[in-house]
Formats: sequence, C-alpha cells, structure tokens
Amino acid sequence: MKHPNIINYFNPKNTAERYAIGRPYFHPNTIGRIKNFLKIEKKLHKVLDVACGTGLSTKALLAIAENIYGIDSSTEMLNLAYQNDKIKYSVSFAENTSFAENYFDLITVSSGVHWFRIDEFLKEVYRILKPNNFLILYENYFISEMQEVEDFKNWFPEVYLNKFPSPPRNNAYNWENENINPKGFTFIKEEKFKNTIEFSQSELILYFTTQSNITSAIENGNATYEEAENWLNKEMNPFFNNKKRKINYGNWIKYIQKN
Repeated sequence: MKHPNIINYFNPKNTAERYAIGRPYFHPNTIGRIKNFLKIEKKLHKVLDVACGTGLSTKALLAIAENIYGIDSSTEMLNLAYQNDKIKYSVSFAENTSFAENYFDLITVSSGVHWFRIDEFLKEVYRILKPNNFLILYENYFISEMQEVEDFKNWFPEVYLNKFPSPPRNNAYNWENENINPKGFTFIKEEKFKNTIEFSQSELILYFTTQSNITSAIENGNATYEEAENWLNKEMNPFFNNKKRKINYGNWIKYIQKN
C-alpha cells in the first residue's frame, strides 16, 4: 500500500521479518506511565494504535483496554503482528481511516508520527477521537549510551550515522498550543525518561537492521543486509567482547487532549 509522497521504509517483507524479532519490547513501561498519568482505573472500551507495525505497541495496550485496533500502511508488518482476540488489525494510512466519528477513548502512536503528514493526521484524530480524550505520542529512541563502554557514545554519531545516515522525517513539527489549539487540541505535558535494554552483539546488530537508516540504504541499492551485518559485526566486536551489554534508550511521551 503506497503512501502518496512518503517512502515507507517498513513495507518490504524482509524488513518486517527483522522488525518482528529485532525490536525491543519496552512498551509496557511506557503504557504503565500513561496509565498512571491518565489515572486509568478501569480498562478503556476502545483504543486505537496507529502505525502499529508488528503489534508490540498494540500488545502493550491490553493492560489498559478491552478492545484494541491496530492500523498500519504495511501489509507485511501486519502479517507478522502479535495476535490476540481483543485486537483487530487493518491496513490503513494514519491520515485517512475508516472509523466512525468520536469512536475511540484513546489513540496512541509509538515511534511513528514523524512519518505522517501531521496536519492531516491531527484532522483525522479529531474526527475519530471522543471529546476531551487523549492522543498519546511516544518515542523510544537510540541515544547510544552503552553502560560501562564510554567509547560507544561517539561511535554511533561519528561512525554509524556517517555510513548509514537517517533518511528525512518530520521531526520539526510544532506541538506548541499556538499551533495545535486551532486544530482542536491542547498540549498537556511531555514526559522524558530512559529505558535500559540488554543486548547481545547479534541482537544489537539485528536491531540496527530494523532501522530506516539501513533499510533505506538497502532499498536504494547502496548496501545489502549481508554487507551491513558484516560491517556491524566487525564494528561491534570491540564493544562487546563476547558479553551482553546494557544500552539506555531515550523515551518521551506527549499527552495531547482533544478539546
């Protein structure tokens, strides 16, 4: 399913297969924070997870919702999504869904909003989200902090990003109320924290090959997965020394309320 004017780096089948097994499951920690902030005591009736990928973020919503809907523009991702009888998946763009007006009690987006046409997405959220309820955006992002290995901090921006630069994305959207109030929303709070995830060398290499950095290089014919893995394996040897390593990820949550 092709998105007009936007490249979907997560659509290829081999990317989806890597994503399904290579992405860390940090989401319950984030959902727990959301539950506490919103004071969710009883499970919400209907929740939507946008750009759900292979369903890690969708799975975590089982802790706070009775009925969960996951949408993604990649059929290959959804073919590998986590299955549960309380979750319904469908292929859809974030900016144009088939849901009824005022349908959801909560809408979440995990590490995906920077790929959207955000003004159009907010218009759609306003249509399908119930009044006074929340759109939650959250991100688990790589900040190159490997515990007890200081040199890794410089390797990521100076070596990795030089070889596999990040493709363009919409990271500069203005989430201030001056911009989103006229669209029917109020920015309530941003919460920032870290998640610590343990990796073996092979697990971290697999994670890197799920990133759009490497996927875009492969799709553009600048590398193959085998070449990327061989390069990463050589680069990672000094950092791991046959040990598992703990890596800190940055995380933020944006709480946005529909007026």
